[in-house]
Amino acid sequence: MPELPEVTTTIRGLNKTVKNKTITGVWSDWKKTVKYPTFDSFRKRVVGKKILSSERCGKNILIHLSEKKTLLVHLKMTGHLMYGLYKKKGPTFRAEGSGPLRDDPYNKYVHLLFTFSNKKSLALSDARKFAKVKLFNSDEVKACDDLKNLGPDALSVHPKEFLAQLNKKLRGKIKTVLMDQSVIAGIGNIYSDEILWFVGVHPESRVGAIPKKILQEISRVSKKILAHSITIGGDSKSDYRNIHGQRGGFQNFHRAYRQTGNPCAKKNCRGTIKRLMVGARSAHFCDRHQKKYA
Repeated sequence: MPELPEVTTTIRGLNKTVKNKTITGVWSDWKKTVKYPTFDSFRKRVVGKKILSSERCGKNILIHLSEKKTLLVHLKMTGHLMYGLYKKKGPTFRAEGSGPLRDDPYNKYVHLLFTFSNKKSLALSDARKFAKVKLFNSDEVKACDDLKNLGPDALSVHPKEFLAQLNKKLRGKIKTVLMDQSVIAGIGNIYSDEILWFVGVHPESRVGAIPKKILQEISRVSKKILAHSITIGGDSKSDYRNIHGQRGGFQNFHRAYRQTGNPCAKKNCRGTIKRLMVGARSAHFCDRHQKKYA
């Protein structure tokens, strides 16, 4: 699932490519993506609107339109947005020309397309069809169910507020709490694994048992890792791609996530990366240097 760095990368791409462009058409072969009374009514309210700007709220993309309308896009498990020239090929649309937009297999699951006055399009590729798009009045969007319960943003939260948020879940397991969007918004499975590997904390540790100094280190390392991932375009271990259909680079720096069976990369550590389930999610960790606080 795209997390804070991937969504931030997408937002930057949107603001460079589709800002000030007018939507002239909307197509979909999987209309369930659009959460609106009907797809036709959604299309009528969107066509003719100009894209003014885009921003991130947690893992959500907000695309602000003219006439005080806002699109909310959540990429879910496998969604990503791409901009380019698309033409109808059989039952779906395919990118024209050569390069990753056309050639990368993960970019071929186009199920929603916004066409602009310059004939180019913003395409949503989503292999598992879990992504969702909603339309709101701009002055109501922050009160919608998708956003109103989000915790402070992981990239900008003050360290004291970070600790205060974690302390609301003292009995919770740190891996689960870090991924709880009502506690801290933006961190998911990939970055929680990497953060806990760097600070040396076992994913099943109880928040209330972790020393304050270590929690402060989690706060510091979280921002450092997220910022680093943003600078290299996010994580494409799975199927995330940027606005041009290109892969990010953070998957090349994994120390824990999906490294099961590999020797721990920490200097002088003789541990091995293991995998276990924490709640309903997988966790990857070193069986030696990551301490469990019970």
